[in-house]
Amino acid sequence: MAATTNAFTDKDTNNWFKAYIALNITKEGLTNFVLSELHIVLNAVGISCGQCSIANLMPCPTQGLCQKRKPYKCTFHASQLPKSCQTCDQVKQNIKSLHRFNWPSWRNSKAERWATDPWEIGKCYLPPDGYSDVSSVQKSDFNGVISILLNCTHFQTCLSPACLSPPPPDKQCLLEKVILINQPNSTKLMVIFPVCYDCNLM
Repeated sequence: MAATTNAFTDKDTNNWFKAYIALNITKEGLTNFVLSELHIVLNAVGISCGQCSIANLMPCPTQGLCQKRKPYKCTFHASQLPKSCQTCDQVKQNIKSLHRFNWPSWRNSKAERWATDPWEIGKCYLPPDGYSDVSSVQKSDFNGVISILLNCTHFQTCLSPACLSPPPPDKQCLLEKVILINQPNSTKLMVIFPVCYDCNLM
């Protein structure tokens, strides 16, 4: 019990908590902005038919999605096969063209909702794993929100150039640094945010 009590009097631990709270406050402050801009992205990429799933829109095999198992069946396309839809294929291409690295996280997104839900388009710009069941930007985490700002090139028009300088994927890019330091078990919070050593959040 003494070890637990000492954790809250330890300066590094307290400052880690302060930085964690600061990141959450920042995320909360960015959610309305991100959602508002995703409405603009939805209009820019076009309106899908609302009927096609991601499995319908992806050819088989697609790297990162399709997994062949014996007897040569794709687990990703097990229930829905690829089909041609000119409307949704164009939306898919437009989403890809707005991705900084041309590699959207298709598995995260429900293409059936692209016509009405900008968040489902935003999920294409998230990290590839762990976000498929996140139902809104408000329920996303800090890294998710920052990943959208970093990966969707639409946000270049909304952010200060300093946020994306030097251009990603440079590790010196501010948004890249923020994602790196917010990784689980990161010890870099106190290094990157030394101001938190003496801040009075608590």
